Amino acid sequence: MITVHKVPLDKSLSVVLKQCWGESDDVEASLKLSWEGSVLHLRFQVREPQLRRMVSEHNGRVWEDSCVEAFLARKGSDEYINVECSASTKILVGRGQSRHTRTLLPVSVIETIPYRVEIMENNTKQSRWKAELSLDLVSLGVLEAGETLDTVSLVGNFYCCGDKLAKPHYLCAHEIGTLKPDFHTPAFFTPIACTL
Repeated sequence: MITVHKVPLDKSLSVVLKQCWGESDDVEASLKLSWEGSVLHLRFQVREPQLRRMVSEHNGRVWEDSCVEAFLARKGSDEYINVECSASTKILVGRGQSRHTRTLLPVSVIETIPYRVEIMENNTKQSRWKAELSLDLVSLGVLEAGETLDTVSLVGNFYCCGDKLAKPHYLCAHEIGTLKPDFHTPAFFTPIACTL
């Protein structure tokens, strides 16, 4: 279970993302979470040897870049959303029941998501960057109008990846029991509890 408290992000505890497949000891990623009303706030921090920022438009192939991701669903729902943010500042948002049945949300919706990417270090030895997003789960279709995060049971997972990096890596907050990398695995989503 991942517990999210109603505190400023700076005061929330970090969730360390762990290697899911393969060994990438030179990659570290963590996540801070907080909430207010229907909005889930996320701050990812990543250290990796290579920074890839090639995607130039929203709903592009962000997972091939240096990328962080949030997959969320209402407990018991057949559908989940995936919000994926490249270090290039471009975002992909999809909704559906599986990897193969996704509907991408319009760019006009993506442009309403408050987010910020900051590159703190980028040289031939390592890069350090962070991404902050505020996801209104009503506008993304996970919550109903008037619902707040402390009144709804959520499940999900959080990831860091880079499929087209010289050394691809796949990190996750909650372990995934598949032989090959696959973040689209609702069977391995973990409960997310929003508390005061």
